[in-house]
Amino acid sequence: MKFTLRLFLLLCFTVTRLAAQDENINTDRPDQSDGVYTLTKKYFQVEEGITLGKNLFTNNLMIRYGLTTSTEIRLLSDAGKIDDWKGFLPFTLSVKQKIIKQKKWIPAITAVGYMSYGKIASKDFLTNKISYELKLAFENEVNENFTVSYNAGFTDDFKTFNYTFNLGYSPIEKISLFAEYFASVNSSVQHNADAGVLVLLHPKLQVDIACGHSIADSDNRFYTTFGISYKF
Repeated sequence: MKFTLRLFLLLCFTVTRLAAQDENINTDRPDQSDGVYTLTKKYFQVEEGITLGKNLFTNNLMIRYGLTTSTEIRLLSDAGKIDDWKGFLPFTLSVKQKIIKQKKWIPAITAVGYMSYGKIASKDFLTNKISYELKLAFENEVNENFTVSYNAGFTDDFKTFNYTFNLGYSPIEKISLFAEYFASVNSSVQHNADAGVLVLLHPKLQVDIACGHSIADSDNRFYTTFGISYKF
């Protein structure tokens, strides 16, 4: 985790394109929904965060690259401690492909895929399994202040259905708030909710904080996450 944080700081301080003026940074953290946005072509983006919970402490890193004007590739690396297990979780590759832009009440739609290889992990998290997730991300921009976004997709060889519903509100340009419901359905349903705030410090630099909790579940899942993201 120390190496990851040092790498992130090095990227921040060695960047030479700070003065370039383009659209504001757009992140896929700290909520559970993937956005419809794909990164600008030939740009990189680093999204770094820490998640804390009961028997949980993880460093979450995602590196994004704009491959084309509508395609983005990502590398995800999580490391830390979950219950009695610790180390690096399996590395994950991801692709986002923009399908359509919003047209009146027809939402913008982007396809998102994830694939992780269980053998590329620390000892405690090693498996022989290749895991994947396929989903569609939708978004309706109601006006310049409000957005509605939602995801639907499958994991575990299509045995688990995951979905999210997210309300976003920006009272001013530099601050965004969200409240979100998300759930997983297999033999039972796990209901959850989270909320958070994102603060734009610079068009290419953003910080965030959020917390989440299970709903009507004896497991009583609670977590807090905070992070920083940079586009260059």
